[in-house]
Amino acid sequence: MRYSKVNKISISIDFVRGSIRKVPLSPEEIDTLLYSCRIPSALLHQPHARVSLLQYSRFVTALMRASDDELLGQAYQPLPMGSLSILAHWLVAAKTMGQVVHRLERFYQIMGKGMNIALEQDEDSFSLVIGNDYHPKEADVFINEFSFFSIHRILCWLLKDIFPIQHLYFPFSAPPYAKDYRLMFYGAPVTFDSDRGRIVFPLQLLDKPVLQNQESLQHLLADPIGNFLVLNFYGESWSSKVGSMIQDKLQALPTLPELAAEMNLPPYTLQRRLAEEGVTYLSIKNQVKRDAAIERLVHTDLSIEEISSQLGFSETSPFTRTFKDWTGVPPSAYRKRR
Repeated sequence: MRYSKVNKISISIDFVRGSIRKVPLSPEEIDTLLYSCRIPSALLHQPHARVSLLQYSRFVTALMRASDDELLGQAYQPLPMGSLSILAHWLVAAKTMGQVVHRLERFYQIMGKGMNIALEQDEDSFSLVIGNDYHPKEADVFINEFSFFSIHRILCWLLKDIFPIQHLYFPFSAPPYAKDYRLMFYGAPVTFDSDRGRIVFPLQLLDKPVLQNQESLQHLLADPIGNFLVLNFYGESWSSKVGSMIQDKLQALPTLPELAAEMNLPPYTLQRRLAEEGVTYLSIKNQVKRDAAIERLVHTDLSIEEISSQLGFSETSPFTRTFKDWTGVPPSAYRKRR
C-alpha cells in the first residue's frame, strides 16, 4: 500500500452533527470543543460544509474526554474513557484475526452497555452485526457509521494492510451525504433500509495472523481515535490511485490523457475504470482540490490568496466562488472560530 504524508480527506459536517446528537454536554461546552478543534460553530448550520478527517477525529476525541463516554451517549450507560485501550490490549494479544473478531464480540457482551456486536458466519463470508437496545434502529445512524468506520480501521491496523469490505448494510435510508461513504469505506458496496446494520468481510480474513504487537500498541494509544480514524494510506481503487498521483500537481493538473500515459494506460481504459467506480476524472480533481483547500485553511497560516495560487487558480475570486459551490460557504468561513 502507498502512504501519504498527510491525510487530506474531508467529510460532511453531518458527521460532526451526528457525534454531538446524544452526547450529554451543554451547547456552551460543545462550542468550546469545536473552537479547540478549529471547527467554526457556524459550519454546523451549513448543509454542504465539510471538515477534514483530522478535525473530525480530534473533535470526537475531545467529546469523549469531556463526557467520559467513548460511545458519546449512544448506550444505556457511558463507556468510560480507557475502555478502548483495554480492548486494544486484548485484541493485539490475539494470534489470528479470527480470535480478534471473537474478542471484539465478547468485549461488548461483557461491558453490557446496550450496544452489542454479534458475529455471524456463512460459507464464504462473515458479518459483524451492530445491535443497539438503547435507540430504535432508525435512530442508529451515528452508531452504525462510527462503529463500522472504527471496526474496519482497527482490523486494518492489526493486519497492517487495507482489506476489502465485502458489503455494508445500514438500517436507515440513505442520508444526503451518503456519497462520503465511498471515502470512509474505500468504495465498499452499500445497501440502505436493511433490517439491521452489518459489515461483511471475506471468510479468509479470519485465518490471517495479527501483525501488530505491544510496542506498536503504545504508539497507537497515544491518540487511539486519531490513529484508528486517520490511517495515512490510500486504497487500491483507481480513484484512490488517481487522487494520490495528482495531489502534488494541483497548480497544473495533468489532462486525463497525460495522466493515463504516466500510468501506462490508454486514456479510454483509465476513463472506463473510473466510470466502473462511479466517478470521473473531473470529480476526482474537484474532490482533491476541495480537500486540499480545507486542509490548508484549517491547518496552515497561508493566506487565501496563497492557497488559491497553490490550487491553480489565477485569481482569488474564482477560487472563492468555486469553494462556495463545494461547501456552501466562502473560504473565510473556515478561518472564523465562532
